[in-house]
Amino acid sequence: MSGIFISYRRDDLAGFAGRLADALASAFGADNVFRDIEDIHPGQDFVLTIEKQLKSVDVMLVMIGPAWLTASRNGVRRLDEPDDFVRREIQAGLASGKVVLPVLVDGASMPTEKDLPPAIEELARRQSFVLSDAAWGSDVARLVELISSFSPVRRRFSMPWGLAGLVLVALVALGLKGLWPERSPDAGSPASGQLTPALSGRWVAQVKYDWGAEHAEILDLHLSKGEIHGTASYLGLPRMLEQGRVDGEQLSFITHSQEVLGEGPGREVTHRYRGVFKQGELHFVLESSGGHTAHIPVAFVARPSAKQGS
Repeated sequence: MSGIFISYRRDDLAGFAGRLADALASAFGADNVFRDIEDIHPGQDFVLTIEKQLKSVDVMLVMIGPAWLTASRNGVRRLDEPDDFVRREIQAGLASGKVVLPVLVDGASMPTEKDLPPAIEELARRQSFVLSDAAWGSDVARLVELISSFSPVRRRFSMPWGLAGLVLVALVALGLKGLWPERSPDAGSPASGQLTPALSGRWVAQVKYDWGAEHAEILDLHLSKGEIHGTASYLGLPRMLEQGRVDGEQLSFITHSQEVLGEGPGREVTHRYRGVFKQGELHFVLESSGGHTAHIPVAFVARPSAKQGS
């Protein structure tokens, strides 16, 4: 029984569809990925087989390329033909009530409701996902995580996904061990009451996030009676600190942001910061949860700003 159905137009994205199907098969198993050109056998009724598969899947990916919307035959746009296979696939997927995810490929734009025939205009209101050729590996990894979040299909931890996952877990574990020392205080560590003047002020960090983006982030911290107040920037924008606490040389707080996927509504992301004060620096691990995509923990070091130290 397939868990993921890939809808595509053969004369638009056949190459990309095959490439994506191979990547998803590596992550979830070949039996959980359905693509009509390979999975319909000679003698089978195309329409009946497609409809049967759509009833059994959990997620439908609608691959949209540059020619997807305008592809025509004999002067008539393909999507306007009631018997067009792509149109029938999408119509059945939308009617099923299951997840239908438009995947924009090769620089394609998301169509609007007025661009689509009434039978499938609902597709324009679905959140889209951008899959670029230049960042194919990282984009597919994010897509796998997204599918995993709303599909019971079990993810296969085989090469290359499994090895990457094990390496990441090992690296995170080692990083956390290094960042969180034993509770016995070091001789050179300040006592809890001495942290207020040490931590209060502006801190600057160069943060490289798990998807490759890098930003100079600023933390404006103020300690009062064991609590931390202020802001911490995420992707260059300041976010208000919440639940700020200090415990010995360790501190923690959370912030929130909105993550938008395509043209759909944003989802709130919670960012949990855990840090330790060591030798005049703040060593942080940042964990982000919620939103549309999954993220691995990110480690970074914040230092007093030059202006503050001068």
